[in-house]
Parts: sequence; C-alpha cells; structure tokens
Amino acid sequence: MPRVSFLFRTDTHLAAHSPISWKGDYTAEIFSNLEQIGELAAKHEVNAVLDGGDYFHVKASSKNPHYLVEKTIRIHRGYSCPTFGVEGNHDLAYNNLESLSRQPLGVIYASEAFKLLREQVFEDGDLRIRVVGVPYSSTRSLADLLSIQKQKGDTHLIAIVHSLACKTPPSAVEDFFNEPVFSYESLVSRNGPDVWCFGHWHKDQGVEEIGGKHFVNQGAVSRGALVRENLERTPQVSLLEFDGKTIKISLSKLVVAPAADVFDLEKKAIQEREHHDIDQFVTRLVTDLAMDPNASIESSIASLDFADDVRREALKYLEQAEVG
Repeated sequence: MPRVSFLFRTDTHLAAHSPISWKGDYTAEIFSNLEQIGELAAKHEVNAVLDGGDYFHVKASSKNPHYLVEKTIRIHRGYSCPTFGVEGNHDLAYNNLESLSRQPLGVIYASEAFKLLREQVFEDGDLRIRVVGVPYSSTRSLADLLSIQKQKGDTHLIAIVHSLACKTPPSAVEDFFNEPVFSYESLVSRNGPDVWCFGHWHKDQGVEEIGGKHFVNQGAVSRGALVRENLERTPQVSLLEFDGKTIKISLSKLVVAPAADVFDLEKKAIQEREHHDIDQFVTRLVTDLAMDPNASIESSIASLDFADDVRREALKYLEQAEVG
C-alpha cells in the first residue's frame, strides 16, 4: 500500500540567549527539541519535516551568532529526510521577504539543510501529495488562502501557512498584531487543501476536522514567554500520514524540563506585584487630580503614600515626558 508521511513543527524561535523570564538554558532546550524531532522523523520514516516558520527569534541578523546557524545545519543534515520550511515574521527584517538572502534563515536555505517551501510534490505509487508553503505577510487575505487549490493529479493537498487561525476567532484577537485571524470554517472549500498546518500563534489548539478538512495548529516548539499557557503546555509536533484511503494525524509531545525548572517563577511574582503597585498608583493619582483640578501632578505624586522608589520612578518619567 502506498504511504507518504510528514512531521510538522513550527515556531522554533531559536535564540542565543534565554528570555528574561528563564532561569534555564533556553538555547539548549531548543536544540534538544530539534534533535528529538530528527529522531521522530527517523522512527516514523517520514518523507519530510515541514516547518511552519519563525525558526529564528531575533530579527536582526547581527544578533544571531554564527554557531546557531552552524549547529542548525549540522543537526538537520543528520535528519533521515529533508526539511522544508516557510518564513515567519521573525525570520525577516521589517517583515520583508526581500531581506531573506541577508538573514540567517537565508544562509540555511543556501546550505540546503532546509529547503525553501513554496510547492513540493511527494509521490508513492498512485499517491501524489502536493505541499504548498505560504510565508508570513502582514497583508495576507482570505482570498489569498482560498486561491490554494488542487491541481490535476493531486490526490491530496497540504498548506503550510504562517498566519493566525483558529476554530472560532475570539473578538479580543481579531486585530491581533493588526492581522486577520482566519476561522477554519472560512477556509473550507471543495478543492482546497485537505490539511491546513498553521504557525504564528504559539497556543496549542490541537487538531480539528471541519467540513472534511483537517486543521493542525499544535503551537510552538519553543516556550519563551512566562505566561500561563507556557507553564501548562508541552511543545509537540504533528505526524501526518496518508495511505490513499485515509488521513491520519497524531501529536507527539517532546521531552522538556518541567516549567518550574526553566522559568523564573519568583521573578514573575515580583513583576506582578510591581505591576499591581503601579496600577494602583496610577488609579490613585488620576482620582486625586480629578478631585482637585488645580493641584499639580508633582504635588499629587508627593502626597501619595507609596514606596519612595515608586514615587521617584513616577517623577523621573514625568520629567522625561516634559523634556520630550
């Protein structure tokens, strides 16, 4: 029986330094995750690893040391299959695709450790899987995505897209990064992709099937920011399997250290207390000024019973604003 299969990963966000919220070794975890993905690719004998973008985290090419590129190339040359990827917004300077040749990801493409994905066909017997790659664009439209259609001879079509998408876009993120959030239902079309794989949104949204189409949105390989979702989420990849009759999609979690071991939870608690104090300070200041419109901001700040360091910071920012 013919068989074609892939591993899908996204949002690796490789960087040379750990985020401020980390006490663990962020870079070491990312490289470990990449090595595990290579092991899974060999175990499942997949035809390719498909990358959904944002392989690098820092957009400035000068702030990505050469060793990140060298080790990336070395790890991926050890994979049992090729890797095909699209560019995320973090892989580009100023979100401009024309900057790619000057970016670290462009160097990796040139080495062919990764291959740039725009359109690639995989065949086994009468099974023909076409994979289309859609890089990041701040002006990506629904019409752009609906234009991705099967061609003569395609038995299945996969779209790898770096855009925000979810089953039911909540109103709070409709303008997330001033970008559209595509609903899965809006992407269902008769001859459109059988499988949509999304990068860009780090949240684990799992796998959904709507209108006979599959939507894969398992979240980021990385877990950078200290937010509740990253404290609870384990990075994972998707295995996509095609045998001509069925499409099987399963998730595999990567092995990572417990969140408490890598995130600086004590620093997070201090930051939250500071933010709470600042919010209270601003509320009190606004209230006092509203009650006495003739009072100066400086005198109002001085009269508030907050810690001296909070008042000093407030006065400093006020002076900077006045100078500006």
